[in-house]
Amino acid sequence: MLKDTSTLTVLRRLLGEHGRTYAPRYAVAFAFMGLVAACTSLSAWMMKDVVNKIFVDQDRASLFWIPLVISAIFIVKGFAAYLQEVSLSRIGNRIVAEIQKRMYDHMLKMGVGFYQQYPSSDLITRMTHNARAAQSMLNHVAVGLGRDLMTLIGLIGVMVSQDPILAAICLIGGPVAAVVLKRLSERVQKAALSEVSGITTIVGTVRESAQGIRIVKSFQLEKLLQRRMNEGVEAVERLSNRIVAVQAQVNPLIETIGGLAVAAAVVYAGWRNLSFGDTPGQFFAFITALLMAADPARRLSKLQLQLATSAVGVRMMYELLDKPAAEVDQNQRPDLLVGEGEVRFDKVTFSYDPDTPVLRGLDLLAPAGQTTALVGLSGAGKTTLFNLLQRFWEPAKGLIRIDGQPIAETSITSLRRQIALVSQDVFLFEGTIRENIAAGREDASKDEVVAASKAAQADEFIRSLPNGYDAQVGELGSQISGGQRQRISLARAFLKDAPIILLDEPTSALDSETEQSIQEALQKLTRGRTTIVIAHRLATVANADLIHVLDNGEVVESGRHRELIARGGLYARLYQIQFANAVSESPEKAVPAHA
Repeated sequence: MLKDTSTLTVLRRLLGEHGRTYAPRYAVAFAFMGLVAACTSLSAWMMKDVVNKIFVDQDRASLFWIPLVISAIFIVKGFAAYLQEVSLSRIGNRIVAEIQKRMYDHMLKMGVGFYQQYPSSDLITRMTHNARAAQSMLNHVAVGLGRDLMTLIGLIGVMVSQDPILAAICLIGGPVAAVVLKRLSERVQKAALSEVSGITTIVGTVRESAQGIRIVKSFQLEKLLQRRMNEGVEAVERLSNRIVAVQAQVNPLIETIGGLAVAAAVVYAGWRNLSFGDTPGQFFAFITALLMAADPARRLSKLQLQLATSAVGVRMMYELLDKPAAEVDQNQRPDLLVGEGEVRFDKVTFSYDPDTPVLRGLDLLAPAGQTTALVGLSGAGKTTLFNLLQRFWEPAKGLIRIDGQPIAETSITSLRRQIALVSQDVFLFEGTIRENIAAGREDASKDEVVAASKAAQADEFIRSLPNGYDAQVGELGSQISGGQRQRISLARAFLKDAPIILLDEPTSALDSETEQSIQEALQKLTRGRTTIVIAHRLATVANADLIHVLDNGEVVESGRHRELIARGGLYARLYQIQFANAVSESPEKAVPAHA
């Protein structure tokens, strides 16, 4: 965990993680940067011979060899600058790729609660902006220390070799600039943090607009979203302008200090020439080195501000990476071995919020190979049971067993391999129908995908599409209907061929004809498998082998449909309220009993 969040600490950690791996590549880049610095310093040094030998001594031979040397210096400098830039870019791109892979891998190991804490727009920003910030930070350091610092040292060496006293006079302004730049970096850092928040707002608004476009159009939310987008964009613009305004103060500072240094050099050199007869070549070499030092000095003066800006994104990156992964090392535990498939909850207690318990010492049995229905009012804990059974969350107390094996002691991969979920909220990945059906089983053959589709009564509609199984479903399955999405979800469950089936009322949002078709597919899917159904409608309850009635996080009644009606308890009251009309209208939709 990154406790000290100073720019230096962030940089030290970043260098520690990537410096050793890429040290050989950075060494090559530094060699090219050193060559650039040497050529720059040598070109300044040559000014002494240009003035003295050509203009003062009027040496004709010098008119031949000095231009050749200068040409060679700048040719070598050009090639070295090109190779240095290419080397650094490749290293930076590789680091960005590795960081993004690492961040995404870490995100996949997080529990469901992590995604409730961090909205998708925030995670997208961290994956893109923060990885680039790490690359930017390392590149700034490499270029600053490799090219600019070495160039500045070389040019200062030229100045000192020509006139040490004059060099000391010109370098007095350095400490003053350092103090001012430290204060400017603090202001830049605050603005950069706010800028990242603004970018997150923009990303979130675009995502919501794309995914919820039907609601946006139906409720005429264009103006609301446009206003939110405008506020985010304008906030980023203001903060970007503030950062630029702060960074722009560096140039006048360096120009002022540089101008004073040149003026002091002219006065001192003029006095030396008048008093001691110093050659003009020495002065011109000094002035050339001083003027050429302005650019690397300016870039180095901005380095602290650039590092402070990049450090904001890198801190956010480490904030995510330092989050303990909920599912790390879980797959090193023994595999879950499912035989008959009995599911049992033993005194399970759980709460999302410490002050609001959801399950209170719950005991529940789902017999092997039979259909068990969960009934209860909203908030009774039905969906929570599904979440705990798949280990999206861990219970505070109690055990969940499958065939007598505590699932907390088995690997998560083997557990989830034995369970297939069919939900009323179908999620499809952007891609083809074939890819969505085969999700989770990349080794599935074409024939297996087709067989699963036929079992789910999806093959006919899939083949009627222009591209068949290669048809694109669009973002969140937007290019196909709700019933078609549900059949693809069923085909995915058939292909998985898991012994335990979880049904979260998959037909509740469908029309009667589509529901009847999917009910027939569900009969095939659940036959001979342990099936747990979250039930809101009679079609998935009346003929279940066992019904558990949940209330306030506990099982208050258990039995079959007729038994529970005869007791006159909570189930009977729910039946009268919710199910009486459904029985009179379409009793044939009920799931057949497996008992």
